[in-house]
Amino acid sequence: MKAVVLPNMKANFTEFDAETYGSMNCATCHGDGAKTGKFDMPNPQLPKLPADEAGFNVLNQKKPDVMKFMAGKVLPAMAHLVGELPYNPKTKQGFGCFECHTKK
Repeated sequence: MKAVVLPNMKANFTEFDAETYGSMNCATCHGDGAKTGKFDMPNPQLPKLPADEAGFNVLNQKKPDVMKFMAGKVLPAMAHLVGELPYNPKTKQGFGCFECHTKK
């Protein structure tokens, strides 16, 4: 993860917002547990996401740039890096938002 995922994802995140993510490290995604060698995911320290489509629609309206970035860059890149297909809502299979984020 440290040798492959972190450099690839840091490049994506800094391209999106260099000021916020310029010092991205393992704890950025894995939270405080990373400092003690615990990398459990999903991480409750990340922003909690809505549990339903209506909530995601609201989030899309409130934060369209973030949602576009997460869905268009982060999710497919992470799925690829961990050797999974991106989440498919029809089959409910694949790497999705709740691999990293917890639900509200």
